[in-house]
Amino acid sequence: MSERGEVTFTGTVWVWQAHRGGKPTRWFFVSITGAPAAELKLASLGLTAGFGSLAVRATIGTTTWHTSIFPQRETGGWILPLKAELRKREKIGEGSRIEVSLVV
Repeated sequence: MSERGEVTFTGTVWVWQAHRGGKPTRWFFVSITGAPAAELKLASLGLTAGFGSLAVRATIGTTTWHTSIFPQRETGGWILPLKAELRKREKIGEGSRIEVSLVV
């Protein structure tokens, strides 16, 4: 992690789907694993909120926003949710490889 508390990584966008009221609902995420996840885990000590979430400033492409990342039990890393407005603006879809910068 840099002195500014910044972590940069590249990840692949994946989709989690559920059915609500008979209609499929899709949520888009990118996983944070390996060294970037370990750096964030260290930086998160004493800073986590509900569900173990960590507030961050995220940048993808030309878009920067404030959001939270959440622990991902399966990998021991984190997941970053990607809202529809961001995906549309940055032309991101399922399977896209994206570079992400996070500042704690």
